[in-house]
Amino acid sequence: MNTSPDPAPLPAAPVSTGDTDATGPTRFVSETSRWTGAELRRLAALVWPGQLLVVAGIIAANAQPQIAQHFHTTQIAWFSLSFTLATIVATPFAVRLGDVHGKRRVMLVLAALGLVGDVVTVVAPNYPVMVLGRVIGGLYGPVAVLVLAAVRELFPPRKVAMALGTVAGSVGVLSLLAPLLSGRLLDVFGWRGALWFLVVSTVVAIATLLAVPETPRRTAAGPLDRAGALLLGGGLALLVIGIGQGRDWGWSSAGVLLTLAGGVAAMAAFVVVELRVAAPILDLRMLGRRSLATVLLGSSVPQAAFFASQAILIFLALFPPIPHVSDGLGWSTTRNAVIGIPAGLVTFAAGIGVGRAVRTVSPRAVWYAGLGILTCGLTLAAFHHGDATQIIATGVVMGLGGGILMAGQQTMIVSVVSAEEQAAANGMSSLLTQVFLALTNQMLYAVLAADSTVLDGTAFYRDRAFTHAYLAMAAVVAVGLLISLAIPRLARPADVAARDLDPAPPASEALRSA
Repeated sequence: MNTSPDPAPLPAAPVSTGDTDATGPTRFVSETSRWTGAELRRLAALVWPGQLLVVAGIIAANAQPQIAQHFHTTQIAWFSLSFTLATIVATPFAVRLGDVHGKRRVMLVLAALGLVGDVVTVVAPNYPVMVLGRVIGGLYGPVAVLVLAAVRELFPPRKVAMALGTVAGSVGVLSLLAPLLSGRLLDVFGWRGALWFLVVSTVVAIATLLAVPETPRRTAAGPLDRAGALLLGGGLALLVIGIGQGRDWGWSSAGVLLTLAGGVAAMAAFVVVELRVAAPILDLRMLGRRSLATVLLGSSVPQAAFFASQAILIFLALFPPIPHVSDGLGWSTTRNAVIGIPAGLVTFAAGIGVGRAVRTVSPRAVWYAGLGILTCGLTLAAFHHGDATQIIATGVVMGLGGGILMAGQQTMIVSVVSAEEQAAANGMSSLLTQVFLALTNQMLYAVLAADSTVLDGTAFYRDRAFTHAYLAMAAVVAVGLLISLAIPRLARPADVAARDLDPAPPASEALRSA
């Protein structure tokens, strides 16, 4: 399997000579014009572990229709939610341990635990055991955060923006390979065959991580915020349960109201705890800075909608057409994967394009463009999803917007934090995205369920459900746009890199005061 995004052509493009460097011409040339073989190998080795979380989500989503029908369950939403909740709880601990013990070491441990969860999931004899396997597998999730933090430490400052764009944008190419192969496995061997591919993929991720050098250890060991993790995980679980059971129990029922109230109370207690403990899992004090708070919140919300929206097409394409029961298209998984190729290519190209565009254009302007394109794509998909041509066209628009957002988020974070804060900011970004993804996913399934019919224990969806689901995701992206309007003027990553190269204290102080 080719796990490299073929990054060689990217670093070859020289940075504009108009970008000055206080350290002198020699260092400027060596750090901007040429990439060494070791740097290219390191970049390639980080791509697969960094994007496996997204690839695993694609594989799992493709398998969901078959799994729901195999186990005759209407609770298929927990196949993804259990994974997401485990990732949310594990991410803050992983970031802290990565700073203490080295990110490579922590990534290897998490990947090994994720492998155990993958195996439990694929051999599960019933649905509850499968959900348990997904919880264990979710411990792999923080690896994606640690990879992005490691990029900042393993590459020269002037190459960080391009390296981050390559790692983030490579999801486009990987999302082409994973659906094609897993689709073939689903069509020939069923859902267990696709999940065995996920097991093999995790093994490959472990092998590539072994080729990555260890990162510097930045902090000393200290107490872990277990209370914060329990409150965050428990509160979020109560919220998603309340949202998910609203239709079955009744939105005004005592069960739903008490569950939602318990979730809100736990989240409120989480905020109080995080502001008081010495070493919080989520440093909410960082959100006191307008630049960082608006970047993190404004980028996490729309990205959650983009990721959640992928499930709509899965059920639309793979569920069978049944008169008065299901308005699915009845495609094979392979056909759905082939039709998704143009969108994947556009997503990859957009990620690379962001790395080049922010050399001369404000990251905020690029971000606004991505939000607008994604909103248009989701709105178009709501009313045009009846055949392959329409789905390809709307998929390209959504892929362009999503690719800009995934790469654009990293360039904005680089613009508002110092090198010392990079890991914590990435951890908070991933955690917030996962939190909003859990809530958005459950909202999505609630919208779909409103126009569904249960047949033989499985919920099938009507066309209205797909229309309303796409519109709901467009509305979430619009919320992200409203938050993003408060983002202040951002520095270009090249300017931030120049400050990182300057050892003078005012560089980091300027970032902290932004």
